[in-house]
Amino acid sequence: MEMKLDQENTVHPNEPDNLYMLTWIMQRYRMSLASLARMFQTNKSTVHYWLKSGNMSFRNEKKLRSSFFYLNNTKDPHQNKRLCSSCRRWLDLDRFRYGKSMCRSCEYKRRKELEKQRETEPA
Repeated sequence: MEMKLDQENTVHPNEPDNLYMLTWIMQRYRMSLASLARMFQTNKSTVHYWLKSGNMSFRNEKKLRSSFFYLNNTKDPHQNKRLCSSCRRWLDLDRFRYGKSMCRSCEYKRRKELEKQRETEPA
C-alpha cells in the first residue's frame, strides 16, 4: 500500500511546470512582465528570472499554481502538498522543515551519505 501511495505522489509527466504555467497566463491574458509582477507583488526582474530559469520560491509557486488552476476552472491536485526537490514526490507540508525544499527523509539520507564520504576520505 505504501508503494502505491508513493507512485501516485510522484511527478506526472503531464504535470505543468512553472515555466509553462507562467507563459500560459501571460499569453492567454496578454500580460506583460509588469502586470505579472503586480499579480505576484514583486518586480519585473524577478518575473524575468522565473521565465528564464523556471525556479521560484514555494510561496510564489503556490500562488502561481492556485492562479493557473483557478483560471482553468479546475482544482489543484496537489493543493496542500509540496514537491520535494530531491525525490520529486508530492508530500504533505509537515514532511518538510521550514524553508527547506527537500523532505526530511531525503535530508536524512543525504546527511548519512555525506557522513560516509567523510569517513572514507583520507585525512
